[in-house]
Amino acid sequence: MKGLRIAVTGMGALTPFGRGVDLLWDAVIRRRSAVGPMTDPDLARFSPVAAEIRDFFPEDHLPKKVVRDTDRCTHLTLVAVEEALADAGLLASSGTFASAGWDLGRTAVSWGTAFGGIRTFEEEGVRVAHSPAGRVGPRVVSKSIPNAAASAVAMRYGFRGPSMTYTTACAASAHAIGEALHWLALGVVDLVVAGGAESLFTPTVLAGLRAAGALATEGPEDPSAWCRPFDADRRGMVMGEGAAALILEPVDRAVARGAKVYAVLAGYGASNDAYHETAPHPEGEGAALAMERALRFAGLLPDQIDYVNAHATSTPAGDRAESLALRRVFGEVLDRLPVSSTKGGLGHMLGAAGAVESVLCIKAIETGWIPPTLHCRRPDPEAPPDLVLDGPRKGKVTAAMSNSFGFGGQNGVLIWLDPEVRV
Repeated sequence: MKGLRIAVTGMGALTPFGRGVDLLWDAVIRRRSAVGPMTDPDLARFSPVAAEIRDFFPEDHLPKKVVRDTDRCTHLTLVAVEEALADAGLLASSGTFASAGWDLGRTAVSWGTAFGGIRTFEEEGVRVAHSPAGRVGPRVVSKSIPNAAASAVAMRYGFRGPSMTYTTACAASAHAIGEALHWLALGVVDLVVAGGAESLFTPTVLAGLRAAGALATEGPEDPSAWCRPFDADRRGMVMGEGAAALILEPVDRAVARGAKVYAVLAGYGASNDAYHETAPHPEGEGAALAMERALRFAGLLPDQIDYVNAHATSTPAGDRAESLALRRVFGEVLDRLPVSSTKGGLGHMLGAAGAVESVLCIKAIETGWIPPTLHCRRPDPEAPPDLVLDGPRKGKVTAAMSNSFGFGGQNGVLIWLDPEVRV
C-alpha cells in the first residue's frame, strides 16, 4: 500500500445547519450551534434538546418515487452524495454520473450508519401493533434495512462495484472511509463514494439512549449549550442527524483528469475495546490503539499532527477515556496540540459523525482555520490542555486526525494530509 496516495476530490454534506459543505463550515467557524429544543413533543419526553435538520423537504431534491420508497436516512444520503459528485466534477447536467473514462464495475460505495432506516421500521412497528390485520407497507424491509442508503446510491448512479455498509455504531462512517482506503490501495476499485448518514429521532432509540444514561436530560438555561464536550459539568450527549459524503480516488488519476484535490487520506486505524457494551475502556486503551495504528499507517510521528478533531460527545466516561488515550499517544506533544470537539454545535450524528467531522478536518487543512470547542466553560482537569476555546483559530494544518469511538468498543481513526505534503 505504501506509495499510493488517495485523494479527496469531492465533498457533500447535509447537517443541522442545512444543505452544503459551505453552510456547515461557515456555521462552525462562526461558533453557531444547531442544538435547540426538540420540535416533536413526543420525542422531547426522552430528549429535550436535539440538533435537527429543519426545513428539509426531500421532495425538493429527489424524485417523488424515490422519496416514497426510501427512509429519511436514505434521503439525507442521496442529497449529500449528489453534492459530493458535483463537487468532484463527476455529475452530468442530467444529474447522472459522468461515466466517461470510468469503469462502473470498479466504482464503489462504502457507507456507514448505526441504525439505517430506523424511523421507517419503528413507524411500521407501531402500525402493525395497532392493526388487527397486522399489515404494513410493502417497502418496510427495503426502506429500513441498514444497507438501503448505499444501495440507493449505487442504483441511482449505476455503480456496480462493491457496495458495503458498516454498522459499527458511532465509528461507522469512519470505518467506511478507512475500509475504502484499503480497496483503493489494493487496486480493487478506481473510485469510492464514502461516508455515512443517520436519522434516529424515534421514541425507542431516544428512550434507550436515555435509559443507558447517554443523553443530556438537563443543562444550562440556554438549550443550545447543552452539549459541553470536555466540560467538567458535562451531562451527556445531544443527538443530531445528518450525512456527509467524500469522493475518494488515487491522486495520480485525480490530477490527470484535472480534479481539485482537497486532501489526502493518509492514515486509518481500527480497534475494539473488548470491554463493555456501552462504556469505553476507562483508560482509553482501544482508542489509543486505533490512533497509534493510524499514525503508523500514515508514517507520521505524534508531533507531526497539527489538529485533532476529538470524538468527545460530552459524556463523562467517554470524554475522560479519550483524554487519557490522547495523553497516552501524544505524551508531552498534547500540551501544545490543538484538540477540539465540534459536537457542541452539531450534536452527535452517530454513524454519520466520522464523515461529517472528516469534512471539517479537510476544511481546516484547506483554509488554515481550526474549529473551536463550544460550551466548555470549565474544562475537565484531565482534558487536553488546548481545546481551542478561543477559536476558531488561524493556524497551518498539514495533518489532521479525526477520532470516532462507538458503543461495543468500536474505534476508528482517520488521518488527513495536505495534498502538497509527502511523507
